Amino acid sequence: MTPEASVEERYDVSTGIRRRGPYKLDTSNLNTGDMLSSFIPVAADLKYKKCNVVRNVKVVEAYTSGGTSIRIKKGSYAYAGMFLGNGTKGTSVSAIDKSNTGYDVLTVADFGADITKDTVLFEATAASGVTPKNVANSALYESRKVEDGINLVALLSAAREIEPDKLVVPFSDKDKVNLGKDFQFNE
Repeated sequence: MTPEASVEERYDVSTGIRRRGPYKLDTSNLNTGDMLSSFIPVAADLKYKKCNVVRNVKVVEAYTSGGTSIRIKKGSYAYAGMFLGNGTKGTSVSAIDKSNTGYDVLTVADFGADITKDTVLFEATAASGVTPKNVANSALYESRKVEDGINLVALLSAAREIEPDKLVVPFSDKDKVNLGKDFQFNE
């Protein structure tokens, strides 16, 4: 997977504040060679210096309840076997079709509700979709290729003038609440 081309800044880089020290990235459900784009949401354990990619997806075409596929923005780190949710409803992902150049298609069980275009869904702990598996408290500082073995990454603890439409992986509403005033989105 190649990162999305970035002609413009995703945030005002002069306002970015890096967290101290490298963090060990949990590479579960990431493949060696995957490219992690800069400024993707990350859940960091600040005490033990470990972190996980927050796997949010942006819906690019409205979904009608009862359907078996959801079209999402390319570049997400979704994987077969994960759960997606919006805080009240959810589903499980059984397959991902990445053959279309404009979007990826997730094969899912019925979500149980309609989903409007541009909705951000988060990776959930269960098919009910109520609780996020990870909630962002940081963002990845720079692009990083996933390697075999231990992967150390740099994270941001603050950023201003974030352009949500330019992000490869969106931040969910729960991420934005958790980030507080350290991350300011232009919305």
